[in-house]
Amino acid sequence: MAKLQMKVAVLPFTDGTENFTTRGSVFSAEGITINLVKAGFPGTTSALTPELWGKYFADDLAASGVFRSARFVYNRSELLDEEILIDGTVEKAYAIGSWDRPNEVALSFRAIRKVNNLQVWETKAARVWTPIIQQGCGLGTACIMDQRFADMNRAMQEIFAEVRDDLVRTLAHADTPGADRHLSVPGNGISAPLTQESAEQTIDQILKQR
Repeated sequence: MAKLQMKVAVLPFTDGTENFTTRGSVFSAEGITINLVKAGFPGTTSALTPELWGKYFADDLAASGVFRSARFVYNRSELLDEEILIDGTVEKAYAIGSWDRPNEVALSFRAIRKVNNLQVWETKAARVWTPIIQQGCGLGTACIMDQRFADMNRAMQEIFAEVRDDLVRTLAHADTPGADRHLSVPGNGISAPLTQESAEQTIDQILKQR
């Protein structure tokens, strides 16, 4: 993958989910639906707020080593010499408390060139999956929750990897003045990337934050 001599900043994402924390009941036929942006898994995790989604995407971009630098900022007043500003919207982040209905995560992203405030990229990505009880879990709560964390971890990693690749391709071929000068030979002037393990650890910390 091409490495870009660009500095990027990521803002907190926006909450675009439906206006509920939990819907239904563990005793109903359809089970309970949890809006993870507004509420975490009961008694286990705190909410995955829009701020956390932005922080993780910034960590993912930094870990990839594709950009000259990538960091999270709370607002535009914190910007320094970044050239690209990224924000996003969490449209769905629903965990289902039953084994026959799918979980859903859907996000939209956009990138703005700071010098002229023009949008240079946008995309959407989503994952839908039905949880499966692993053999040996039985009714063990800890085992089931570990599996749910792993499923959400995987969905987040897949979405951010897909989106990151699309962002890099777009910026590398953007028909804008100076685009070519941002392309660099792999490893030339790029700060050492974080390991992939560090990115995965970040997700785990987000998911298990109390």
